[in-house]
Amino acid sequence: MTLALRALRPAARRGDRGPREWIVSALHSRVAEIVSHPAFALVVFVSGSYALYYTSLFETAMRQPVGHILMNTHFLLSGTLFFWVVIGVDPAPRRLPYIAKLGTLMMTMPFHAFFGISMMMGKSIASSWYDQLTRPWGASVLQDQSVAGGMAWAFGEIPTMIVVITIAAQWALSDHRRSRRLDRHADRRGEAELAAYNDYLAGLNRRSQER
Repeated sequence: MTLALRALRPAARRGDRGPREWIVSALHSRVAEIVSHPAFALVVFVSGSYALYYTSLFETAMRQPVGHILMNTHFLLSGTLFFWVVIGVDPAPRRLPYIAKLGTLMMTMPFHAFFGISMMMGKSIASSWYDQLTRPWGASVLQDQSVAGGMAWAFGEIPTMIVVITIAAQWALSDHRRSRRLDRHADRRGEAELAAYNDYLAGLNRRSQER
């Protein structure tokens, strides 16, 4: 979004709508306000795994190529949406404070941990589909699922920690930029006050010479 807004030129005539105007309009739309709300992004990001793997949707998606594509598309879009809200730099209808971003991110951790543990300890998911494969090699379906649950639990925390570091870096840079902005403002104010004081002294000097 940021690159597009910087690269695209405004419409030639005032009131017309070109690509840039449509992007700006979309970013300020009611739909964008709802989608970019942290609660909405959090629910979509967390609930997708539970809704898919603990219902018949997963087996249906595995049996249909289109369903498999839709499943992967959902995970890609929901992850993109969530991390846009948390660490995105593109324009958005609302900007969360950094402490709220950290809180939103931390709220996902227990859900992901519970999902991984439940996969490790639960019954086989889509067992009828995998039994039809009759693969002669490897571990059983339940053992594979247990390993997958462990990976989801363990490796799922690594991206979270990377994002925590990213938020901390963004927070520090934001504070640094704010400090520099305040310093520049103070310098300009000091220069203006000094110039006003010099003008005052010059005026006194002129009046004294006129006398």
